[in-house]
Amino acid sequence: MIWREREHSFIMIRQHDHARVSGEFSRNLHAGPTRDPKRWDEVLLGCEQHDRGWIPLDRIPIWNDAKERPFSFLDFPEPAKLVFYRYGIDQMEEMSPYAAMLASLHYCALISHYGAEDPFCRAFLEEEAQRHERIKALTSPGEEELRFHRAVLELCDDLSLYVCLNEPGVAKEDEMQWWKDGFDVGKKLEAAQYETIMPKWLDERYVELDPFPFQQPVEVTVIYREVSKSSIAEQGLAEAYEASEEQLQRIVFKGKQT
Repeated sequence: MIWREREHSFIMIRQHDHARVSGEFSRNLHAGPTRDPKRWDEVLLGCEQHDRGWIPLDRIPIWNDAKERPFSFLDFPEPAKLVFYRYGIDQMEEMSPYAAMLASLHYCALISHYGAEDPFCRAFLEEEAQRHERIKALTSPGEEELRFHRAVLELCDDLSLYVCLNEPGVAKEDEMQWWKDGFDVGKKLEAAQYETIMPKWLDERYVELDPFPFQQPVEVTVIYREVSKSSIAEQGLAEAYEASEEQLQRIVFKGKQT
């Protein structure tokens, strides 16, 4: 579950809904080094489905008693999280081995950065490395091609998290720290003549990206629930979440006006 806190409530977004927004961004990017339509369709699938392991976990959100807030994707207990990561990747491999490998590489990069010393994480990384070798032997991707496709998933994931974790219209200085210096793309995106993409909320509906990586403005819709803290105190998180109505947040990403 993804959430951000307000004074009297939590804005809660299912991981798979966030991934669906990642897929919307990916559909507005170019195929880059690959000219194989099938391979590019698999990249789009990887972006859109990379968090499908969270689907069963997000049906009933869990309260973190120690921190007095819902568990999120950041602090969910590691052993259980890794089981469902693997479950989701296994499901993806049945749809597309290449898309599953992209999602697996994405998770492995995160785990290597944040939790490589944990024995559960080390076991996960070792098992997924075997998956990577098996799928590479099957799909034979070029090094540049795979690097580009991984960068696409990373950027689209970050763009979606940016709108999920920040309040609409937030001032730049009050944004979540992760993206205050922009999205790092370096030389990972083909033909990119820039090192970073700087995001900025113009108001509650529009986000400016400079430079702009798409051909035209991109509108995405985030599905969320606002769960009041008083309801959580009275009913518990699971019941309060279930009783809250789904709402839609529509955001348009556009280039900088000159």
